[in-house]
Formats: sequence, structure tokens, C-alpha cells
Amino acid sequence: MLRAHTTIAVLYGGANSEHEVSVRSARDAVAALRGLGFVVRPVGIDRAGVWHAAEVDALGAVAAPGQGRQVGQPQPGQPRQPRGVRPELWRGVDLVFPLLHGRYGEDGTVQGAIELAGLPYVGSGVLASALAMDKAMTWRVASAAGVPMVETRVVDAVRTLPDAVRGLPLPLFVKPNRAGSSVGASLVSELDALAPAVRTALAHDTLALVQPAVRADEVSIGVYRTPGGATRTTGPSRVTVAGDGAFFDYDGKYSGRGPAIEVPGRVDAALIPRLQQLAVDAFQAIGADGLARLDFFVQQDGTVLLNEVNTMPGLTARSHFPRLCAEAGLSYPDLLGTLVERAVELGPR
Repeated sequence: MLRAHTTIAVLYGGANSEHEVSVRSARDAVAALRGLGFVVRPVGIDRAGVWHAAEVDALGAVAAPGQGRQVGQPQPGQPRQPRGVRPELWRGVDLVFPLLHGRYGEDGTVQGAIELAGLPYVGSGVLASALAMDKAMTWRVASAAGVPMVETRVVDAVRTLPDAVRGLPLPLFVKPNRAGSSVGASLVSELDALAPAVRTALAHDTLALVQPAVRADEVSIGVYRTPGGATRTTGPSRVTVAGDGAFFDYDGKYSGRGPAIEVPGRVDAALIPRLQQLAVDAFQAIGADGLARLDFFVQQDGTVLLNEVNTMPGLTARSHFPRLCAEAGLSYPDLLGTLVERAVELGPR
């Protein structure tokens, strides 16, 4: 591939709670892709869902006043700006790198827009992206494929809680169905705290998930596809969260004050092939492509349970997924180059 002749639109930001995580990912990715010789056009999506041709650190300057408010809601007296794709932003673009996390980016919506534009793009397609973002659907599809998962109950209103949690022992983990980075998640140790936790989760999505709080190590495996379609896995990482009242929440993941992620993770060597095979099984069950980070719980007795699939994990140079790949011998620039070349090979979908 002639990199000097390949123009990549890197989409970043997004109208969701993971906006800043995406900005951080894009900052490193844009620099690395340019270092590889690609022509890169950053396209920022502000918090109101309006798209701008803007370098990563300039998005705030070009966004119209009032667009830090609720999605699509300008301040009183400000005109409503059109949301969504601006066709002129695709002009001269060969490929799109949708470096977006969470809803309106990692959930199949943007992937569908790119497909309508007839352009190749990095990562999973519409269906796989939507399935992975919808954790309840991931549970159904992966379980049907024989991948063991954490028991999950779905709640759409606080009034349905008594039926939803019947038979589940405390502590319980409550989180939005379609959010990432532990946004809106709570660990509940007392029944009185359950309803507030569900309200918090429902503030981020129309469905909340209630799961047993599994006492286990959090272990992740990276999966990516090479040009040619070979599926590769990384070794494991490991996060150990001590105590019943703690979990690896949003602040812990991105403030630097949380538990450290061990790469490589101290995991029983006999379990690693099983973790890698289950990661591939889940990756293939949802029809993923490009890349994904699969998060598991490993209990003391060796029981392995899939927690979730992330089809566009954080991609700063020091993020979890790139560190897994680096440990497996694939450097950050080479990882991005591999993902781009795989997208070129797939072509428009």
C-alpha cells in the first residue's frame, strides 16, 4: 500500500460520555499515522453531535456555543446546528478510522454512515459493533456460541426490580446496557442502594443490567485481524480489585489513581490458551473484525466468564489494548498500520 497516497479521516470525540477518552486516543493515533506517512484529516464530533473538520486540540474552538450541553440541545437563543455526517468531509478521503468510543460511534451508527458513503473503515461492521455495545445482546449471542458469561438480568424501570433480582445474592453490579468505561456503573452491597444504582444506570441508557458481583480477577485478551484475515490474540492482562466495595470504575481507569493493569498479567499459564480461544470464539460469534479487547473474570477455582467485548477500545499509545499488542510484539505504530491495511483489504462494506 502506498501510504503517501492514502488519505485517512480520523473521527474522534462523539456525543457521549466517552468523548474525552476518544480525544485522547485520537491525539496519539493521528500523530502515529502521520509518522507512518499517511495523510490524516481529523474530523471532530462535538458533544452535541455536530461534525467539524478540526485538528484534535482545536475542536473546542470550532464548536458553536452551547454544544457542551445535552446532545442536540443548544443554549436558549442559539440556533440548532445540524447533527450527523457532512458529505463534504468525505471529499478526497480513501479510508475512515472511526476512533470513537461508546454510543453514537462504537455502536454501529457511524459505521452505517460510513458504509452509506461507500468508504472502507477500520474495525467491526454495523452488526458486530451494535451487538458488542448492547451487552444484553452480547450475552445472548456469546452464550449461544458456548462462551460462558456472567449471569445478567435486564431492567427497564425501578418498579421491575423485585422480579429482576429475585434469586441474586448481594453484592450486585449495576450498569447501563450500552455504555463503556464503567460510566454509570455501581457496586451495590445493600438492598437500599439498589434502586438509586438502577436510576443512575438508566440515566445513561434505556436499559440497566444487574449482575452478581463476581469475586475474581479481571483479565483481558486482545484480538486483531491481520491483512489476509488471520486472527491473532495477545497474552493476558490482569487487574485485581481488592475488597467488596471497590471496582475498576471510570475514574480509576482514566485518572491514574486506580488499580494498575498488569501487562503481561499474572495468570495461570494453563488458563491462557482457554482465555485466548474463548476470546476468538466471542470475537467470531458477533462477527467482529479489525480489533477488539475482550474482558473476562477469572475466579479462584479457574472458572472463566466473559464480561464484555470492546470493539473500539482506548487507543492512546499507553492504553490497555496497545499495551497488550506491544507485549505480543506489535508496536503502536505497527498496530495502527495493520488495522489500516486490514481495512483497505476489506474495502467498502
